Amino acid sequence: MSTMYNYRYTIIGRLTENMKPVLDTKRLKEMREAKGWSKNRTAEEAGILQSAYTRYESGERAPSLSVIRVLALVLGTSVEYLTNKIDDNSPLDYIVHDRDKRLRFIVDNYTDLSENQKNRVYNYVKKMKSDSSSSNQCN
Repeated sequence: MSTMYNYRYTIIGRLTENMKPVLDTKRLKEMREAKGWSKNRTAEEAGILQSAYTRYESGERAPSLSVIRVLALVLGTSVEYLTNKIDDNSPLDYIVHDRDKRLRFIVDNYTDLSENQKNRVYNYVKKMKSDSSSSNQCN
């Protein structure tokens, strides 16, 4: 039974729908094989045709960014990894719940900040968390 892609989640990255990402077919195959999945199983999990998936993996066809997002999610990696932007295949830092637009905005814009601005954001959140903990202890 297929777990089908859950559209409530999105992969966060610097790529946008207007960009033409280049899928690293070797990494796509590597992630599929690491899960022990066939091409057919991967296609089912992603909710795409097996023939389309086979063409993506062979490099005969280039998937859209939205398809790469789905593949990254079902394979447990990131869009950036599948498009050869980063070498870490861990998905944890890239998955953000789509309903919280505030968090998505912060994550999308964080990399554009200077180191000083990043430190200020970090210290601000850290202080807010500390203040929250302190006020909870008083109640």
